[in-house]
Amino acid sequence: MLTRLPPLALALFLFAGCSDSRPKHYDVSGDFKDEAPANTTVAEFPSVFVDKDGQTIDIKRYRGKKSVVVVVLRGVPQGFGGAFCLHCLSQMSGLLAKKDEIAKRDAEVVILFPGPAETVDDFVEQARQQTDGQPALPYPLVLDKDFAITDRLEIRGDLAKPSTYILDKKGNLVYAYVGSNTTDRPSIKAVLTQLDKIQNAK
Repeated sequence: MLTRLPPLALALFLFAGCSDSRPKHYDVSGDFKDEAPANTTVAEFPSVFVDKDGQTIDIKRYRGKKSVVVVVLRGVPQGFGGAFCLHCLSQMSGLLAKKDEIAKRDAEVVILFPGPAETVDDFVEQARQQTDGQPALPYPLVLDKDFAITDRLEIRGDLAKPSTYILDKKGNLVYAYVGSNTTDRPSIKAVLTQLDKIQNAK
């Protein structure tokens, strides 16, 4: 006969996998989708964002020069025990590891965090550690402190649903994928495939 666990003990059991004792190089990118066709549309994609220092970043500046990949993570998803979402870390580290491949495709990545900025630096540092100390974040990192962009895109979930948007050099949104859960994300391979399609459409 199973003994019924008290609520606190049950919570500790369920979240045991989210403790700080996990290895830094915890790769869960195998959960992401290599086959990830667009699954949504956006009538008007936002172009103006604000970084953690309050500086405005307008992605229209890339028009005629680069495609833009906007990756929306869950926000600042510190779970039980102070550990970040492993899938967000893995996605971020994958983007860092493939920065040269992305650059070859004339593309820029913009990382969007909904929510407050207090732990963004720590998140970036942990992602850098997974890529053996990437010297600096090569991508703009922007915030959505009041969830205005998240709500505009209709991706509010547990903070935000992990989402990927790709705009071509003309500024047209050519790909939009919204995950149904924290593991539901296009892989880096899937993103590169979409960028190849843009390149080949010239």
